[in-house]
Amino acid sequence: MTLAEAIERLEEFDADQIIYAVKTTPVSEAVVDYETDDGDVPASANGMRYLLEISLARDAIRVWSEWREGRQPTLDEKVQAVIYYAENDAFMPVS
Repeated sequence: MTLAEAIERLEEFDADQIIYAVKTTPVSEAVVDYETDDGDVPASANGMRYLLEISLARDAIRVWSEWREGRQPTLDEKVQAVIYYAENDAFMPVS
């Protein structure tokens, strides 16, 4: 699946699962899986890097909406909010 597809399907995953991706682009290959017991990347995410926990991705989208008076984001806006949080460890500001 792509990163955008993973973000589109966030509600299907457990909050403690992690998004792994090759790059932080919407079309990048991605996988959602649990972290291994030893903290390594799971075999399903071979060649990918940690992007963000599902719970934090949901928070990034929730805050994006709250900061924009409750407006529901499009998929592109959700992807931007999650990538922004993953890269900056901060919620995407209102521009």
